[in-house]
Amino acid sequence: MGKVKRVKYFTQEKRDKINPENIKKYEKYLRSSIIKNREVANSTYLVYKNYMSHFLVYLCEEWDNIDLYSEEFMEDAVDIMEGFIAFCQEVLYNNKKVINTKLSTVSSFYLWSLKRGLVDKHPFDKQLDRMKGASDEKIISSHYLDEEQVMEITLALDEETKKYDIQDRLIWGIMIDSANRVGAISLLTLSSLDLDNMLFEDIREKRGYRVEVVFEEYTKAIIEEWLAMRKEMDDLQVDSLFITKYKGEYRPMTKGTIQARIKRIGNILGIDDFRSHSIRKTTLNNIYEATGDLSLAASMGNHKSVETTRSAYIKPQTKADVRAKIAELRKKKNEEQIKDK
Repeated sequence: MGKVKRVKYFTQEKRDKINPENIKKYEKYLRSSIIKNREVANSTYLVYKNYMSHFLVYLCEEWDNIDLYSEEFMEDAVDIMEGFIAFCQEVLYNNKKVINTKLSTVSSFYLWSLKRGLVDKHPFDKQLDRMKGASDEKIISSHYLDEEQVMEITLALDEETKKYDIQDRLIWGIMIDSANRVGAISLLTLSSLDLDNMLFEDIREKRGYRVEVVFEEYTKAIIEEWLAMRKEMDDLQVDSLFITKYKGEYRPMTKGTIQARIKRIGNILGIDDFRSHSIRKTTLNNIYEATGDLSLAASMGNHKSVETTRSAYIKPQTKADVRAKIAELRKKKNEEQIKDK
């Protein structure tokens, strides 16, 4: 059996930055739960408290300390929790059983909050895929696509079979070009489109931040084709870029439908758990690999800190990668020396 990989991430400095209001909310839940189960106050609930602090640190660093009961959290909960799963896998190297326990820790807090009337709904109940095979220690693979795989998907979508349509091409094109979160992609509108400058302006992303969503020439051509089709479909009356037809009427496509389409796109490469987060990570990682400039990748990802980009979005190098890079640099240096002679 291989050694379990451990990292020291949750320093006191990080914990001190947690939103104090979130700590108060969770401690209220904890006190209520301990009253009913005092015998496990110093065992089970200590584990839960520690795991919740992991989540709150993640929320602090990735979602600007968003309030646990806020409208923004309720709206973006699935994205938040899927990002937390990825963080547990790729930064903390948690196994499936631990990740499931962490999800249950957060979920139990919201179940209690719902019973107390502190929230109107559980924000992610039955909307997340649990980690399958939690009895083994294998972590689900991260899906960093290389340029060849990106092109393979692009070409497959270009064929426009019955399985994939022009909106699949658009979703893929805009996401791989922009690296924006799926929440922002779901809010793209015709009125925010600046076709000449190849971007969507003033799009709300996490916690109300306004961002630009950029795209390249190839995707611009698809958008132009789609606008011509939309003229015939709804005469551009629905402002949303992505639409569906329900009971004879066109309406904005939901984020859930976009996520389902992304998962289906993964089937082109035989990936059955492909997510929007994989596309975002792919683009940011490929920017870094192509340029060597971490700040460019961070800027594209709308990250305030390059460390966020480095820790959760850049593919870790294997020893084989390092060896190949060293060989490449040595070869380049030798060629330069020969030229100088």
